[in-house]
Amino acid sequence: MAMNGIKLTSTHFGIFVIFAAIYTAGTLGLGRISFGEAQLKPGEIGTPLVAIFGWPAIIGLVVGQLVANTASPFGPIDLISPFISLIGLLAVKYLSRYTVLLGSAVYVVLTSAWLAYMISVIRPGTEPIIQSFLGQGLAILIGIIIYFVMRRMEPFRERTKGTAIPQQAV
Repeated sequence: MAMNGIKLTSTHFGIFVIFAAIYTAGTLGLGRISFGEAQLKPGEIGTPLVAIFGWPAIIGLVVGQLVANTASPFGPIDLISPFISLIGLLAVKYLSRYTVLLGSAVYVVLTSAWLAYMISVIRPGTEPIIQSFLGQGLAILIGIIIYFVMRRMEPFRERTKGTAIPQQAV
């Protein structure tokens, strides 16, 4: 099936399902992992992998976050978070042409600022900005490490234009 020049395959659907499941299960199943005041959400770790897997990963992460946030301790305000994340995920995808680090940094800034705002609304008088940046930054750092490990693996290695994929002899 083609849609505006984008060919949708069962592989795309599989990637979508995997990312949605990882985000949802990582967030609901593991909860938030505390490092002092900072709390890491395991579902966020897959964010830098958007640079490899593209739109199916973006949609999967957004849907996974939407599902996971239905049980959020922040309440209904956290249902806005997937839209904030979508903007950050688009930054990761488009800025990864240059470097995945820049897109990931934009994601951390956007989502940390939103998370800090939510925390300050729920718990007035707290200083959540450092906690938010540490938690989001740590999750994305782990994701960047996974990204670079995957980039070294043959199926995910970047190829320059004109470089053919070696064919197996029959």
